[in-house]
Amino acid sequence: MIYRHNKLPYIAPMVLQNKRIENNQHVIASSLTAGNSVDPNRTSGDVTIAAGTNYSVEHTGTVSLMPGFKVEKGATFSVKPSDY
Repeated sequence: MIYRHNKLPYIAPMVLQNKRIENNQHVIASSLTAGNSVDPNRTSGDVTIAAGTNYSVEHTGTVSLMPGFKVEKGATFSVKPSDY
């Protein structure tokens, strides 16, 4: 993750696996891959956006939502291209 003064965090590339997201977040990434077994070097498990959570991703590349990616009822997940 890269931080700059008055800039949002930038993650390049972003891989989500075996994670339950329960906090509102906005991230900027070069690409996003999410699912239950997208990285062989990590423990397999679903990615779940919890109810009541707002999670948004801005990307400059590709977005791959694989099996095991879940958004619970009442959660918001948004993806849009980034100008960064």
